[in-house]
Order: sequence, then structure tokens, then C-alpha cells
Amino acid sequence: MRNIFLFILLFLLQGPLQGQQLRKPVGGFAQDTAKLGQLLQYSLVHQHPATQEVILPDSNYNFTPFEFVAKTYFPTTTKAGISTDSAVYTLRTFETIPVQQLALPVYILQGADTIQVFATADAVQVQQLVSKVQEPLSIKDNTKLAVVEQRFNWPMMLVYIVAGLVFASLIWFVFGQAIIRKYKLYRLRKDHLYFASRYNSHLDRFVKSGSSQSMEKAVSLWKNYLTKLERSAINSFTTKEIVEYYNDDEIVNTALRTCDKAIYGNVAAEADTETKQALGMLRRFAKGRYKTQRELIRNAKTA
Repeated sequence: MRNIFLFILLFLLQGPLQGQQLRKPVGGFAQDTAKLGQLLQYSLVHQHPATQEVILPDSNYNFTPFEFVAKTYFPTTTKAGISTDSAVYTLRTFETIPVQQLALPVYILQGADTIQVFATADAVQVQQLVSKVQEPLSIKDNTKLAVVEQRFNWPMMLVYIVAGLVFASLIWFVFGQAIIRKYKLYRLRKDHLYFASRYNSHLDRFVKSGSSQSMEKAVSLWKNYLTKLERSAINSFTTKEIVEYYNDDEIVNTALRTCDKAIYGNVAAEADTETKQALGMLRRFAKGRYKTQRELIRNAKTA
């Protein structure tokens, strides 16, 4: 590119035009040799009277045997009535002709006519990288398998996901309510077995030791279990409120009052028959409420 700017500068330093005669533009390559596909710089400079209208070739011009790549314009300069237009064209060639020439014109507009004035042709020599071709051409065999990276089949994955969602939706539409009921019954039974196991442990310790703490833990466990089973804050109720919640149930009333008397009144110093019966009544009542909730879930039509 530096050579092109020097070329244009030397041209601008030439003497002004004499009269109004037409003058040929000056064009030339920035280098004498080139390789196939290599970018070449071709500069075109034209001096003319300031009253003349001149057009330089654009990208639509046929640059054969070269191909157009880009064009750089330079602003028109005028001095002493003489204007200078210039441009640099970036070209390339893929032809194998040893010597390739190019002569670009400028278009001078005169009224309704257009005059083409060509620059003197300039040539570049194409370097031949292959000096001799062996006949027949030798073919190199390569039968080694190439490792190809496995690609994940995202479209098929999307099809599987959609099919799975449709199938799951169909199963849920047909069996959804039954699945919910089965799960609720499973959770209900699991919670009851857990309650029964811990309650029996507290009861056994009470029978063996007669400790009121074991009775208190058994009653507290009973209230917490019914709180979860009934979905009501029974563990925060007083004995009177619990009895009222269960519609003055005689079993609940008798059992809780007996336990309260043993826990808070220190009446029972040992595991007597009455307190053991009270704890057994509470266990049977909890089992009865469990069975009631189980039947409600089984007979429910909706979740």
C-alpha cells in the first residue's frame, strides 16, 4: 500500500495539463509478481480539467482475468483548474496464465456522450508453484478409519421427551386419582405403625417401672399422632377441649382424665390396673380413628 501512495504522489507532482485535451489515466500494479489467489493492489490516477465530469470504474466492471475484491476511493483534489481523481483496487486471480495484463478506463461525460479513455496496460507475472505434472497421477491410499466425534441426537431426544410427557399425562389422567389414594393409604399406614411401635414402647416402660414420665410421653405421642391424623391442633388442646372435639366421647374422657390424675396428681405411685387400662383405651381409640380415616380415603372420589 505504501508503494501505491508513492505512485499517486509522484503523479500529482507532474506538471498541469495543457489546454483541454483528453489525457490518458495512469494505472499500474504495486508489484510485478503474484501467486494464485494472492491479493494485488492496482492504482488508477487521472488528471483532467476541473470542468470535466469523470467517473472511475466500480465493482461492476469486468476485471478479467482478475477478480474484484475491494476498492478504496481518494477525495478529488483541484489545483490551478486541474482536478485529480484516484482509486486503489484490490484484486486477485486464479488463472494460470503466466503473464496477465489489465488496463482500466476512466469515463468522461460530455453532454449525452460518454468517452472511455484507457490507461496503458500493466502486467504481473503469475508464479508457477507446480513446474511439472507427473502422468499418470499417483494416488496415495489411506484406508485408516478416521475417528468421528459422536454427536448427540437432540431431535430424537426431544421426540422421546414429548412422547414420555404424553404417556405420563395419559397415565395420570386415567389412574391419577387411584395413585393418589394408594399413596395416601401408604403414608397413613406407615404413620400408624410408627405411632403404635413407639406408643407400645412407652407403655411397656410404664408397666415395668411405674414412672409417670413414661405415661406422660405416651399421652403426648398420642396427641401428636391424632394432630397429624385429624389435621387439627389437638396437641395444643386441653383435656376438656379434646373431649369436646370428639363429641364427648366416653372413652376419651375417661382415659384422659385418668392419665391426667396419675401424671399431675401423683395419685399412682405404680402401674395400677386403672392407668394401664386408660393407656390401652387411648391406643384403641387411635386405632379406631386410623381405620375411619382409611375408609374415608378409600371411598373418596377426588384427591
